[in-house]
Amino acid sequence: MLLRRMRNSRMESARRQRSQDRVAACVTPAPCRVSLLHLAVVLLISAVGGCASMSEDDEPGFFGKMASIGGIRGPLERSLYGDESPLEMGRRYTEAERREARRCRDAFDKGDYEQAIKVGKKTAKKFKESSLGEEAQFYVAESYYAQGQFSKAQDGYDQLFEDYPSTRYVEPSTRKLYRIARIWLEVAEPVAKNEIRQASGEKVIEDEKPAKPPLDPTLRVRVLPNFHDRSRPMFDTQGRALECLKSIWMNDPTGPLADDSLMLTATYYQRHDNYVEADRYYEILREEYPDSPHLEEAFLLGAHVKQMSYQGPYYEGRELTGARKLKEQSLQLFPASHSRQQLRKDLDQLYLLEAQRAWSKVEYYQKKRRPRAVAIACIQVVSEYPDTSFAKDARAILRTIDRKEMQGLPEVPEFLESLPPAEPPRPQAADEGSPVKSVSSPRSLDEG
Repeated sequence: MLLRRMRNSRMESARRQRSQDRVAACVTPAPCRVSLLHLAVVLLISAVGGCASMSEDDEPGFFGKMASIGGIRGPLERSLYGDESPLEMGRRYTEAERREARRCRDAFDKGDYEQAIKVGKKTAKKFKESSLGEEAQFYVAESYYAQGQFSKAQDGYDQLFEDYPSTRYVEPSTRKLYRIARIWLEVAEPVAKNEIRQASGEKVIEDEKPAKPPLDPTLRVRVLPNFHDRSRPMFDTQGRALECLKSIWMNDPTGPLADDSLMLTATYYQRHDNYVEADRYYEILREEYPDSPHLEEAFLLGAHVKQMSYQGPYYEGRELTGARKLKEQSLQLFPASHSRQQLRKDLDQLYLLEAQRAWSKVEYYQKKRRPRAVAIACIQVVSEYPDTSFAKDARAILRTIDRKEMQGLPEVPEFLESLPPAEPPRPQAADEGSPVKSVSSPRSLDEG
């Protein structure tokens, strides 16, 4: 019995020792395995790549290539050597694809515009958003322009600007659009022919005979379709001409024709008595193009259209204030202008219009039977416009108002006491105190 217990204890001790040995074998050799793995990797790299010192020739090994900077190139150097990646350069086209894109340009150069349009449309669709598609779209528009189909040419140029906002063909495209706009406006309105060319900065000889209105009904009535003239759009020739001008200064705001396009658009609206739109374009021209040769006209005609857009004393008066400021600025900015005398006359007219506007408040409060408000409005007229007939009538009204009605108004009694005695009535001049609406026309501004 004792021997059996001793044998069982030795067997248990042996099992416990074997278990501990297995655990130690799993834990302790890990650093050795890691070290052996690193050593194997180093030996493999050395065997495959070699070192510069172990190589028989002068070629660097793997580690020498990693440490060298000789193969590193910047963006400009990669572009010069043609080493850009497809992600940096875009898609690389094969020689066959480039020849296919050149077919449109070759057809245009030979004068085969129908073939250029056919091939160009296909190429522009196939290589959209690429330099090849951009070139094809440009020559499609140029082919339509060469054929005299200006409406399709305008659509082609607009599509070019839409697909390629930073196109390299912006200058020739805007020049063609400006010529299209001039042609359409001169055809639709022959009376504006000289004005259009003057806005573009070209020297022309004015026609001795007055221009006759167009006989074509599709030009006089814009909703009538045009089926007989391929050079004009189907509808609204004047409206499409304005779209051409807008495309110029929107897509090439720093170009040489941007201010010309704005000036031509503003004069068109002024000629058609749309003074609000004309004022908007003159304002853009003054603010965005202070170095333009049209700056003086933008100030003079801008003040004119502001004054003409004034609706009367019972409407908003900011147009009067804006017109007065522009005329005063014109006198300061252009001391050698031939229109200075006319500007001073216009300022006198604006002064009377502002006085009339202040007097309209007096009449309004009189109808409401509010003597205190009438007194305040009369004091404003006398203070701001003392040398007008409206101020004389305001003084007369102030003398008739009961002093009890003015109790509590600060400084009003003192102002009434300072009024001069009443003057005997005298006949009123024909032009004094009457509403002044008309202002100088553009011709009189130019004549000074």
